[in-house]
Amino acid sequence: MKRVNVEIWSDFACPWCWIAKRRLETAVLSLAGQIEVIVTSKSYRLAKGMAPVDFQEALHQKFGNAAAARRMMATVAESGAMEGLTYNFDSMRFGDTSDAHALVKSIGAPEDRQRIIERIYQAYTTDGIDIFDREALVSLAKEMGLSETSLDFDSSQIASEITRDELEANRVANGVPLFVFNNKLHFSGAQEVAVFEKALLEAAIDVPAPLDGVVGTSCSIDGCAI
Repeated sequence: MKRVNVEIWSDFACPWCWIAKRRLETAVLSLAGQIEVIVTSKSYRLAKGMAPVDFQEALHQKFGNAAAARRMMATVAESGAMEGLTYNFDSMRFGDTSDAHALVKSIGAPEDRQRIIERIYQAYTTDGIDIFDREALVSLAKEMGLSETSLDFDSSQIASEITRDELEANRVANGVPLFVFNNKLHFSGAQEVAVFEKALLEAAIDVPAPLDGVVGTSCSIDGCAI
């Protein structure tokens, strides 16, 4: 079996990151049985230190006019819909997502991290849940059956890990989503599924088959099996 380790840098406030995540997942499913994909999700804050503001207002400020902001939202919404994702820009805000990233890093099990990442995207993008509010984040964790006692929004170690993730990303490229495949190739943006498939195939390396009767722990984009 061939294997690819995929490192993903993303931000929950990035409108293209959820789309890119879904396209990677589609590519992984299309290559099931050919390639084992192990995903490591890393943090990136597009608006470090910024108080949350209305998402449409943030786009208006970025592009300089309302028409360009509307075109951007229409493009994202259309692309998201093609992946089965719903973007409700009226309830979305843009700001520092440190707490959301800290929540993810508070969770030890890789499969639980992947589940909460997906839930935060849905909460932020579709459900109108304020992911900049710690109580709302704790509620999401409880909803997913994760222990509240393990969550630590103020850990200096976690803060250092988030900063380290960002420094690593900036050495490769500027902006997210960013994907690195087996440290062999990388690209940014919500590329088409075919681009993800090509990258996975090009980056794949042969790994020895497990010894008969020896069962270990393996993780893929869908979680971990023991």
